[in-house]
Amino acid sequence: METRRLGTTDLHVSVIAGGCWPMGGDYWGRTDDEESIRTIHCALDLGVNFFDTAPGYGAGHSEEVVGRALVGRRQDAIISTKVPAAANMIRKSLEASLKRLQTDYVEVCFVHWPRRDEPIKATLETLEELRSEGLIRAIGVSNFTVDMLEMGRRYATIDAVQPPYNLLWRFCEDDILPYCRKHNIAVTTYSSLAQGMLTGTLRLTTNFAGDDQRLRSVLWQSENYGKCLYTVERLRPIAKDLGVSLAQLALRWVIDQAGVTTALVGARTPAETEENAGAVGWDMPDDVRAEIQDISDDLYLSMPYYFDMWGNWSTWNRRGPQREL
Repeated sequence: METRRLGTTDLHVSVIAGGCWPMGGDYWGRTDDEESIRTIHCALDLGVNFFDTAPGYGAGHSEEVVGRALVGRRQDAIISTKVPAAANMIRKSLEASLKRLQTDYVEVCFVHWPRRDEPIKATLETLEELRSEGLIRAIGVSNFTVDMLEMGRRYATIDAVQPPYNLLWRFCEDDILPYCRKHNIAVTTYSSLAQGMLTGTLRLTTNFAGDDQRLRSVLWQSENYGKCLYTVERLRPIAKDLGVSLAQLALRWVIDQAGVTTALVGARTPAETEENAGAVGWDMPDDVRAEIQDISDDLYLSMPYYFDMWGNWSTWNRRGPQREL
């Protein structure tokens, strides 16, 4: 498994990382905890060393599962979790996460979502305090805009940024990726398989369980779902010609993008983990990459500028610069 340096830290993370949201058992539908633990063990055995979770994934259940899985193997893993943007809630949130994770520190702590009514200064300074105390080793931010990053870097060293990024939504290419390349900030992409859309397993007739909340996503809206599935079908023969799965093709494309450090990708079973890890160990020919880019462009350029996972994230993003609070 290939590893890359996380920004300017001394951490080296696998280019395929374990996204542990599905293990929370809420948004993605119910999961089996023992199977989730086997999945994490399989990932470790394959050289995946980076696991991303959050207290918001199943009200802390994802963190509990990760903690159980890493008993006796903590030294093999790099853990990232998340905290709220409110400075007065960060320490309490992190302490609760550490308890659930059965560890006394995490390598990376992300601000999960920015809030325009919370001072970035206080948020980032609090995280630097936690770093100085040894409770965290690196500071990350998720879903921040460039103006938020620029402001936040006045008060703390931001080591990593976590944006949504995949072949179906690429708006972070406009500014986030160039900014992070310029300032040597790691990029850990989430929704790297577009919530499963890029696995090639979905159809127009697919039925989703009542507790599978992906139907709320903009990808599943009637005006977009068919377009996305058509794009996936155009990618299918390319993957076949290369002898890889659609998921492996899509993940290889993400981790090949300049500035991307690692691709977070969820898995519920060891078999899915093995497939995800298969995105590493081969090279994508330049002509194939160009063909994939053209296919992606046909979809991406036909969508409204605000097209993203939640349907309003980038619209919210572009309401104006973050105020200095």
